[in-house]
Amino acid sequence: METSALFEKVVHYVGDYLETDVSHLTLDSRMISSLPGMDSLKLFEMTLYLEDRFSVEFDESVIEKFETVRDLVEYLNSLLPESSGIN
Repeated sequence: METSALFEKVVHYVGDYLETDVSHLTLDSRMISSLPGMDSLKLFEMTLYLEDRFSVEFDESVIEKFETVRDLVEYLNSLLPESSGIN
């Protein structure tokens, strides 16, 4: 999936999960400091939410390495089939 399309979808789902406006996010936004109320536990819970939305399974050891939104998007992109369209 094209990175920009996947980024837009991730931002949409992150906003839904956090129930807040996250339109300020960019690929270089820091995961913890750029998201209101985000901490390591909430990040883990959010990845469970994203797993459901994208029908993928995250490797738990990788989640703690997500520093930026780009890290999350690139990892998620690696899990999606090449032919995947936007859900």
